[in-house]
Amino acid sequence: MTHPPARSWNSQWFVPTGEQQQVLQSSAPALIISALAGTGKTTTLCMKACQLLAGVGPQGRILVLAYSRAGVTALRDRFLKLHGAVPASLEILTIEQLSEQVLKAQGDPVVKLDDPVQRRFLILQAQQALRQELARSPDPDADAVLAHDVDIDAFLAFEALAKKRQLDKQCEDHGGTLRDFCEAQDLDYGLYRLLRHYERMRVGMDHEPRFYAEGDCSFELCRQLDLLGWDEPCEPLMGRYGAVLFDELHDLDEGALTILRKLVQSHNGVFVGAGDFNQHIHEGAFSVFGGALQHMLGSLPAGTEVLRIHTTRRFGAEICAALNPLFGVEFACAAQSSDSFVHLGYDTDAHCAQQLVELHTQIVQGWGGLRADTSDKADKGAHSALNVVLRNPQDSILLEWVFGHEGVHYGCQGMGAFYLRREVALVLGLMWALDGDSAAERPLTPGIVAAAIQGLLHYGRRNARPDAVDPDVLAQGQFDDAGWSVGPGASESQQLAATLHGNAPLMQRYIVHGTLDRNAPPLADACAQAMALGPEVLADAGAFFSHALVRHIFDDAAIHGVERQACLASLEQLARLAQGMPASEFLGRLTLMATTSIAMYQAKEPVTLRLLSVEACKGREFMFVAVPFVERGRFPGPASHAEAYRERNMLYVAMTRARTALWLLESAARPVSPGPV
Repeated sequence: MTHPPARSWNSQWFVPTGEQQQVLQSSAPALIISALAGTGKTTTLCMKACQLLAGVGPQGRILVLAYSRAGVTALRDRFLKLHGAVPASLEILTIEQLSEQVLKAQGDPVVKLDDPVQRRFLILQAQQALRQELARSPDPDADAVLAHDVDIDAFLAFEALAKKRQLDKQCEDHGGTLRDFCEAQDLDYGLYRLLRHYERMRVGMDHEPRFYAEGDCSFELCRQLDLLGWDEPCEPLMGRYGAVLFDELHDLDEGALTILRKLVQSHNGVFVGAGDFNQHIHEGAFSVFGGALQHMLGSLPAGTEVLRIHTTRRFGAEICAALNPLFGVEFACAAQSSDSFVHLGYDTDAHCAQQLVELHTQIVQGWGGLRADTSDKADKGAHSALNVVLRNPQDSILLEWVFGHEGVHYGCQGMGAFYLRREVALVLGLMWALDGDSAAERPLTPGIVAAAIQGLLHYGRRNARPDAVDPDVLAQGQFDDAGWSVGPGASESQQLAATLHGNAPLMQRYIVHGTLDRNAPPLADACAQAMALGPEVLADAGAFFSHALVRHIFDDAAIHGVERQACLASLEQLARLAQGMPASEFLGRLTLMATTSIAMYQAKEPVTLRLLSVEACKGREFMFVAVPFVERGRFPGPASHAEAYRERNMLYVAMTRARTALWLLESAARPVSPGPV
């Protein structure tokens, strides 16, 4: 098959490299582009789409898929640059959006459920229904899911993983019981039982789904495709497109691969996929390591070509030379302005933070005039910013405290400001309420109070639920529709925050009784017990964060083990930060820091420092990037052998975001380099 010449694009904006020309000249029926960071994989894919458009005719259509909504946005932006517009004959969709289209096209009613409060209420209904079932048929191994209201976050994470990895299919192939399968796969048996019960209620006895939450359309389409033979085409997908392209191939999971395989098998023309497989960081996805590339190739036509792109336009020779030995890759740099890589060592966290302060000053004062055109909208101001990529949110606590007291206008992306995270805000609320009348001079902000209330509801399991749910309806395997519109907690935290703001004694009453009703009996949980502590515990805020009763809140909470570890790690960071400082002083400094940040935001002062999670920086690039707290067991974090590459890739993503300068701050005691991670 010979492709027509590529459609014209603005050559002044972009000239293809030799490696990209290979992709454009390929006539393979299926092609995988394995491209390193900053090598233009999305641009290459879009150029290939422009080329293929000329061959499908005026009535033909080309499907361009991305794994994420952010990927769809990036594709649209790139087509605007290359083509001047998104061609009408292109469909740019996520796998979930495509699945929804297919279900609707074959006549399935698709009722979307996007309200997280309603979703939460239905999950609790499913738990209540499971309790009824287990009352009739006891299962001691499922007791954990009955003892408390289920941790909704843990349930949603488990549900997403189960659907991405198609765990039900794996369990069926395993051949044993669900309990045996969970033990073999190290899965939470109670959560899996709840998920299965929830799914039975969602789809009904006749498998007519009552609603679709995010990911359910893909899950349902996969179920239907699994009923077909391996090589049997899917009628709704048959000959629908003249070509199929897929960006973010590195995020592919088993469910998405099932749909992609049927697309390719159903006579939809050429397939071209692109990905940087070093960026596999999402749980449930698989990367090229451990034979996963062969697994992917097994779903594509024989003769699928794999082309690699190593030449990056993002950064230059210094950063390439630093990355190649560290990750065992082969970056080559295009001719461009020089870049800079600086490898710094630190002895303590405070030393690391101080070096970041100095880097921030250097950038703001010394490099403010060194600007470059960038597609990153957040970088288009008249100032330069230092972008600090963190593996763990709790690592931001010290940095926020230091930069906040330096008067720096910083922002957080992929993580909230530390004092607005519900586990931190909960303990701050306890400390403030315990201070009583004397806390009036140091009122917590409404945002912190609202987050503290959310923490009480989440960790203290004080989730008041309507009693109107009909148990007979649940016993019939159905959700009680009457409760859908009255989900608990929809606006409680915001309303209470306005009432409790500035009134520590009233906050104490709410913590003790779980309500503002004076006649309500006191509660007996750890949060309520903390209000009986003597004033001496406030002499040292660091000791308060380490207090056994405070830790007990999270030790007893019905939350996932990973979340519990993160909460306790945050307490440890706060304890070190506030050691020896009276609670009154700590709260006063924190309040000043928060209100100053709000004032700078309202005055539209430029953000000169960003703290980003690895997930938030993925797919983006910045002029100046610092990656701190790099040490064994921290970044990359501790991981099993199966997860080690994912941790390695987290560091790869963080270090490949820089265009002009990259600083790596590595522990002198526990270094990660030299050599491949």
